[in-house]
This record gives sequence, structure tokens and C-alpha cells, in this order.
Amino acid sequence: MKYRPIQLIAVVGLLFSSVGQASAQLDFLKKIFEPPVFRVTDELRKYIRTELPPVSHDREEELHHVDLIYIKAMELARKQVGTALLAASIAVLNRTDIKPTFPLLGIITLPLPAEDSADAIARINKLPRYIYPDSPQGKWGDSDKLVHFFGSAYLTYESGARPIPDAIGKFVETGEVALKLDTAADPRDVFTNRLGQQFGQALSDGKDALPSDYLSARYIKK
Repeated sequence: MKYRPIQLIAVVGLLFSSVGQASAQLDFLKKIFEPPVFRVTDELRKYIRTELPPVSHDREEELHHVDLIYIKAMELARKQVGTALLAASIAVLNRTDIKPTFPLLGIITLPLPAEDSADAIARINKLPRYIYPDSPQGKWGDSDKLVHFFGSAYLTYESGARPIPDAIGKFVETGEVALKLDTAADPRDVFTNRLGQQFGQALSDGKDALPSDYLSARYIKK
């Protein structure tokens, strides 16, 4: 989709606006110019924060919660699969910013699309995390895997080919280590990417699929 210059200005303004209460003028501009995925992402974040059931140590319940996120995204996106998957990919991020280390520049904080910090914390605390049989039992579990799953599903759905998201997934894994966002490339992330690809392909083929149909895989490669 191609945007007119004024739409691009509005989008850039949204991405780099200060966290906190937006002005009435900005809210007005958002309603007029923002792409649908911005609206769906905002509403999906709110849903996760306020309506998604609390985190459970029961895997079946956690997988059901992931399904609920996707079902709500589809509802908000009016059944537009690509918009729903992209919004879900953003809404399940389990951090409020990233702090990569760049050569010569040191640590630089890169803000993600605007979200009130208190809302972000409340949302992150509700994200499903014990989705695999071997999910870590610590505070965050496998909540970071959700963005891998929905992101790969989105790329596969939009591209119609698995090799593209698979290559991007490997690039991201390498980049996370290079920029010191992670200590080592995680094979479980790659495994999750592939499950997401299968989900995205099923949706592309017109199947009535849910995330749990694929995240219920019994074997996790370590």
C-alpha cells in the first residue's frame, strides 16, 4: 500500500511521539491518517491488558490464551488476516524498549511504537508464557516466543513462501547476538519461527486454523 506524503508524516509522528497522553489534535490525526494496523494494535494491547485471562502454569490454558489473542486480532481487523497477524506481532512484544550496543556508539535505547509505560507493564504481565512442555518456569517463561510465532506467520502469509521468513528469522537471531540483545542464537526461537510459518501457510491456504494447532507441538528442539 502506498501512502500520500501527509499520511507518511502522520505515521512517522505516531512512531516517534512521546509516551503518555496524546493531545486531542494527535488523536484526531490518528483517526484520519493512521493505517488500520495502528488502531488494531492499540485495541489489541488494551484487550491483552484488561481482558485476557491471567497467566496460568497450565499449558493448555496458556495456548488457549494465545488463541484468544489471535481471535481478538481477527475481530478487530475485521477478518483481514495480514493486519491481524501484524498487529498481534506488535502487541505481544514483551519489552517496552530495546537497548542494543552499537560499535563506537555504545548502548542506545530504541523506543517501540508509543505505549504508556504503566500500560505496557500491565500488558506484558498478562502475556502467555508457559506455552511449551519445557518452557522456563521463571517470571517471563517463553513470552518472547510469541513475537517470533506471529511475526513468522505474518511474513509467510504475506509472502506466500516459507524461505523468506525463515531467512529473516535467522538474520534476526544473528542480529540479536551481534547487537547484544541476546547472549546466543536460540534454536527454540528458530523452532518457533517454523511453527509460525506453518500457521501462516495454513491461513494463506484458506484453512480455519488457530495458533494452538501448531504451538501444541510436543517436541522442542534445544
